[in-house]
Amino acid sequence: MSDRSIAVGTTTHVAPSKPKVAVPVFPPMFPTLADRASAFVGRLGALVWMYVLVPIPLLTDFLEVGDWPHSSRGWTTEVIAGAVIAALVTQVRRDHRRLAAQAQTDGLTGLMNRHVFERTLEAECARSRRSGQPLSVVYIDLDRFKQVNDRFGHAAGDQILKQFAQAMREAIRLHVDVGFRVGGDEFALVLPSSTCLQAAVVVERVRSFCALRDPLWAVGAIDFSAGSVEFDGDETAPALLARGDRAMYLQKQQRGAPAS
Repeated sequence: MSDRSIAVGTTTHVAPSKPKVAVPVFPPMFPTLADRASAFVGRLGALVWMYVLVPIPLLTDFLEVGDWPHSSRGWTTEVIAGAVIAALVTQVRRDHRRLAAQAQTDGLTGLMNRHVFERTLEAECARSRRSGQPLSVVYIDLDRFKQVNDRFGHAAGDQILKQFAQAMREAIRLHVDVGFRVGGDEFALVLPSSTCLQAAVVVERVRSFCALRDPLWAVGAIDFSAGSVEFDGDETAPALLARGDRAMYLQKQQRGAPAS
């Protein structure tokens, strides 16, 4: 196995008042011009170009009569028509954002889904290859999740999934790292500008968060296996993901956790 792949070690389940987790030092990120342009377009949002339709009634009347309105009533009519178009465009953009969010997120946990994960991983591999900065991916599978569902019911299982999603959000850097739910009880983290060892620290943050907030995690009734891998600068995104999956199953075997 590559020296850039690690299986995060077995955790002793203790419920301390405050977990002592080392804080990793992440190298600075230097966005390229393309990154800045992409972020700017993202802030503008989809379908922003539709606002060019607002002055269409005024321009149409000008082309028909060859002059602008001369009365206040004429201008009022044009303004009202433009306002109606602007309101319709705003509603269309709002509906588009809502539908796009539904297509990209997992309804239960609010994390990004597998489709977005695969696209994000491709983009981050290309960015890392271009910039030379590190990139790590963590592939995670919950242990004994089926037993929790069978013993406590699906409501408890859903609660576990939501708890784990919140733990991921608490453990990662805002607007830099991204968490995903990629399957029933499978999750992933994409950590730009992070080494494999730094990714392992993030995993332990997640583990500590879970143990402090639910006794099922604290006593080991449920846990998770995680494989952290670092992009080698040349491999494809599917190859990187395959290494993460192998690293995760290696840890699951080492810990004697049942396979999903």
